[in-house]
Amino acid sequence: MKINTVEIEDTFAEAFPMTGARLLVTAETLPWARIAGQTATGYAASVIGCDAEAGIEGELTPDQTPDGRPGVSLLFFAFSRDALQKAVVNRVGQCLLTCPTTACYNGLPVVRERRIRIGGQLRFFGDGWQFSKLLEGRRYWRLPVMDGEFVCEDYFGTVKGVAGGNFLIVASTQAEGLAAAEAAIAAIRQVPGVICPFPGGIVRSGSKVGSRYKKLKASTNDAYCPTLRAVVRSQ
Repeated sequence: MKINTVEIEDTFAEAFPMTGARLLVTAETLPWARIAGQTATGYAASVIGCDAEAGIEGELTPDQTPDGRPGVSLLFFAFSRDALQKAVVNRVGQCLLTCPTTACYNGLPVVRERRIRIGGQLRFFGDGWQFSKLLEGRRYWRLPVMDGEFVCEDYFGTVKGVAGGNFLIVASTQAEGLAAAEAAIAAIRQVPGVICPFPGGIVRSGSKVGSRYKKLKASTNDAYCPTLRAVVRSQ
């Protein structure tokens, strides 16, 4: 198959079932919301070595947020609901509670059997000075901090998600391959509900399952690595 003179091999991509959450993070200004989002989703490239896979889904205008301020939407994924809750609690506590002017809200429908508790876990930071407000059936915790209050919703909804989708780009030079990958990421970022958690959305260390070293779950994909084509059976 060819599209715009580019040959495309119609093959397959790996996929894993995941559990996902969507956070709406707001701040006084969009730059501070971006900083909060970038910090909270750091070190979340792959669940092979991270507690979650996460990224910024998009930016939000004031009319798209619960408190009428600019913000960003973040997606987090883990293999189980318990693992997801642990990762989100840790990341909100370390990266959003600490970030100037931020607040954190749930961005998905809440089903009792599939919800995770975030604000209700973080409220203890208030050391007895925290309090909550129940608005339209949703509880918000307010924690006193040095610049005012950190507002975080009590429960967050979760949904079933899919991780692992990928495709290989074969190019004549590194520059051509990178340009193609950047163009692909620019298109993917327009799709709601999707993140590309690797650096800039691109992964250069293509891997295969397993290794000659017993402790490793994954290792370099030698069959498709151009650096090794002179010494391995290249694909």
